[in-house]
Amino acid sequence: MDQANITIPLDLNGGRSELEFERPRGISHLEVRTGFAQLQVQEIPEPLLDHRLEVLRRLSESGISIDFLKFTQEGLSCVVAQEDAVRIQGALEGVPGRVSVLPDRSILLVHAVNMRDEEGLAARVVSLAIASGAPLEQIGDMHDRILIVTTAEGAVRIQSELEKSGEALAR
Repeated sequence: MDQANITIPLDLNGGRSELEFERPRGISHLEVRTGFAQLQVQEIPEPLLDHRLEVLRRLSESGISIDFLKFTQEGLSCVVAQEDAVRIQGALEGVPGRVSVLPDRSILLVHAVNMRDEEGLAARVVSLAIASGAPLEQIGDMHDRILIVTTAEGAVRIQSELEKSGEALAR
């Protein structure tokens, strides 16, 4: 049997080689999810851990599903479905700390394959989000996306800033 040379076509993209089946580096797409409220419980006194657990227990017992939970130095914040926002005040009545619910929030998802491996990409995205002037209530990242909690208008402003800069398209 004769041996044949197999050639795998490579796309030289900005000095980086990628096999055809790989996704291009950079931001692949932006996605806006609506219908959320942001819960913030601040100024929780000591014992902080016990009071945080009390907040989470009450939310659970009330059947309120949370997402994007973040602990702050003196409290916590999370995202809830907009329709659950009205039940939060009752569920958390009397808990130590200051409870606030910010309605009509959106989550902007900035998708990019192996985002954490692409030097400076996350920093550029966050810098552009800040430059947009949109309220940035929470930012988190995963290996393939950045999540930004903001207002509906804020999501549009950040999306526009990313597109204007050219960051919003895979290179």
